[in-house]
Amino acid sequence: MRIRQLGLSLVLALALLAVLAVPAFAANPTVSITVTAEVVSITNDKATWAIGTVAVDAVVYFSTDGTQDDDWSTITNTGSVTVDVEIQGTNIEGGDYDWTLATAAGSEAYSLYANKAATPTVYDVEVKTSSCNDITAAAGLAADATNLWSMNFTAPTAFNAADDGNEKTATVTLVASKH
Repeated sequence: MRIRQLGLSLVLALALLAVLAVPAFAANPTVSITVTAEVVSITNDKATWAIGTVAVDAVVYFSTDGTQDDDWSTITNTGSVTVDVEIQGTNIEGGDYDWTLATAAGSEAYSLYANKAATPTVYDVEVKTSSCNDITAAAGLAADATNLWSMNFTAPTAFNAADDGNEKTATVTLVASKH
């Protein structure tokens, strides 16, 4: 009987060792994940520019209050990544004669240039219809940062007198992309 007890004791001891040698597992192990979505998003604080009546070859600076002085608009990066902001325009339409957006004002053609806060008196960013030009600093616009910019408009050197009284409209689009 002793051998039987010894055998049973040995089996129990081995079973206990086997249980103790196995690490304890949690019933529901978890992994915590932290992630931030890559969001490209901007806002601009001025949405309209009412130039009013213009003379041939007139140069008008961006203004929202009708004074035609050099006002600034503010782009804010509301996304989560650094962005570059490009500017693109359209031809001016309305009445019987549209005005083409061009590098320089001409007959039935107007020009539109933007500037950057880094060069506030230099309007050297040509607004084009076919491609965009960057109006942010070389390092881009960081998340939650702002960028000041402005525009100037040069009226056509000549336009059709029969169409002088018609209101015309164009659109300027700011395009943000990841830097």
